[in-house]
Amino acid sequence: MKKELRELIKYNCDALQKSSGTYREIFEVMFRLEDSVMYETNDGYRVSKVTFREAKEEIKLMADAIYSQIGATKEFVALEMDNCPEWLIAFWAILMSGNKPYLVNLRHPMELSDGILKTLKIRYILGIKSTKLSGEFMDYNMLRKNAKEKGTKEKCPADVFENEIALSTSATSLKETICFFSGEKMTNQLLNTRAILDDNKRISTFYHGEIKQLVFLPLYHIFGLVAVYFWFSYFGRIMVFMRDYTAECILSTCKLHEVTHIFAVPLFWNTIEKEIRKKLKERGEKTEKKFEKGIKICTTLQNIFPYAGTKMAKKIMREVTEELFGPSVLFCITGGSYLKDSTLKMFNGMGYPLFNGYGMSEIGITSVELAAKPKERNLNSIGRPFKGVEYRLDEDGVLSVKSASACSSRMIDGELIPMEEWFETGDILREEKGRYYILGRKGDAVIGENGENINPDVVEQAFDVHEALNFSVLGLKDVPGVNSTTNVGERLCMVVSLAQDTDEETVRMLCERIYKDNKTLPVTHQVKDFYFTYDSIMPKTAIKVGRKYLLRGVEEGSIKLIPFKEFKVKQVVEAERLSTKTAEKVREIIAEGAGVSVDEVGDDDHLMNDLGCDSLTYYGILIKICNVFDIEVEGPVDTELYTLRDICEKLEEGGKGIEG
Repeated sequence: MKKELRELIKYNCDALQKSSGTYREIFEVMFRLEDSVMYETNDGYRVSKVTFREAKEEIKLMADAIYSQIGATKEFVALEMDNCPEWLIAFWAILMSGNKPYLVNLRHPMELSDGILKTLKIRYILGIKSTKLSGEFMDYNMLRKNAKEKGTKEKCPADVFENEIALSTSATSLKETICFFSGEKMTNQLLNTRAILDDNKRISTFYHGEIKQLVFLPLYHIFGLVAVYFWFSYFGRIMVFMRDYTAECILSTCKLHEVTHIFAVPLFWNTIEKEIRKKLKERGEKTEKKFEKGIKICTTLQNIFPYAGTKMAKKIMREVTEELFGPSVLFCITGGSYLKDSTLKMFNGMGYPLFNGYGMSEIGITSVELAAKPKERNLNSIGRPFKGVEYRLDEDGVLSVKSASACSSRMIDGELIPMEEWFETGDILREEKGRYYILGRKGDAVIGENGENINPDVVEQAFDVHEALNFSVLGLKDVPGVNSTTNVGERLCMVVSLAQDTDEETVRMLCERIYKDNKTLPVTHQVKDFYFTYDSIMPKTAIKVGRKYLLRGVEEGSIKLIPFKEFKVKQVVEAERLSTKTAEKVREIIAEGAGVSVDEVGDDDHLMNDLGCDSLTYYGILIKICNVFDIEVEGPVDTELYTLRDICEKLEEGGKGIEG
């Protein structure tokens, strides 16, 4: 089996190397093993399989349907879908029909996405759910149905296959940033995988004769598009799609399909670690100590026996691993933001090898830590750059990347910018023995009193602030509304966001711990000023605090800061709450998902800012509400509903409420 895979990889890479590097050639090589399974889905009980041949037929059908409707415009068509098999079909069908897919980021604010469509002069939007974006909507299911039943007026010619795609950055600065990738750039990205396969045999390890990738990361993001889709499908491996993003569905899908590979952002891994530790704490100190001892033993075993040790670790930690992904998961990758050291140690210790990677929308995926032993992976390195990639650090440690797989060009706020040979990432790194370690962001650095650059990301790691909604360490000058003679110049400050109903005892304990943690830092790196706020310090659609967003809010006064010493716990006035059957059912679902009592869910409590839900929990709550109220989920669920009142109004508006 492994020999066959090695031969397949060599054949495909050689074919790419000899090609002219177009999406058409990538497609032809990717779909040549027609009888192999391309992806799997399930209805909760039974697994359905679709081969590359079947998918190819669907792509050709949809390409003809698109071509018949709009022709080969050679322009961009917006692809607006969440992860689903139809996304894959639509992606290739747009290219095959002589058009270019722009991958709509569903986490962007509507205004930003609309602005990008306008900038790219996009007229058509292809999706499976009616759009709120400005443009002519093409219903995927309707196009397919008509093409299947009535045929198409025209067949798209073979020579119109387009050779460019576009996607957006995460847009934490809320700027329009679009990256364009030609087929040649994606070809080079695929060829980078040879280094991964040479350096770590675990990535090509089978479980019961198969390798399966969980389609968790959004395919419209560079990490999901390249690492989850292109890397795996190009070498004939199987994609596994989930029905929804609830924690229960993720875990049951992994077990039902025997998923072997999971690639996800740090938030995913950090959230699972947090839940495990919460359950251990509930079971008592003895259980916690037993777990930590088990992690140490399993880590030692894997350091001695890197591959056989993972099987032994899963058996030793069976009580936990059987509740998680089961025994099939063999390779995990994280990337995109900071991953806690404790999270890395926990997953590696349990026998779920977790590797840290690096990349950006502009440059693709450029490195992955590939060490076989957990003691090396636990150092939190992002590894060495791929063979087709070069890293360079300036005197301040800021990383620039030279890569043949970087995007062809960029468009920032409507201005087309050619891609420079060396792209400055803005990330501060250190290098040790050829491996690289992320320290923080250039724009976030704070100049200390002695003139030294202080990295707030490093400072944040010293603090345990789990009772708060979130927090951030950053440099602040004058704070509006705060009378302080100490705020001269930029000072290292901490902002802690609290839920409206946080009690005095919690605040007191939080302050004590923060002051204690601060003293563990070198004097030059200690936080000078501490503030609480009840205002949200991150955008609704974000998965982490952006310092630029927070700083702008403080400067504009939309985020009001109160020094720790002047802070008074807000007295929450009890208002008459919604008491319909719909409201009470929704309240129960929110309480269960957020892990709070029903009485703690107020009508206007924000699921993230007030109830402490992360993105995963939030989507899980919305999906469960859709299921309970019999709402068919054909695409992404509405991501603008953040309070019980908002959800109830939406349900009543759609006639889905419970009478009485």
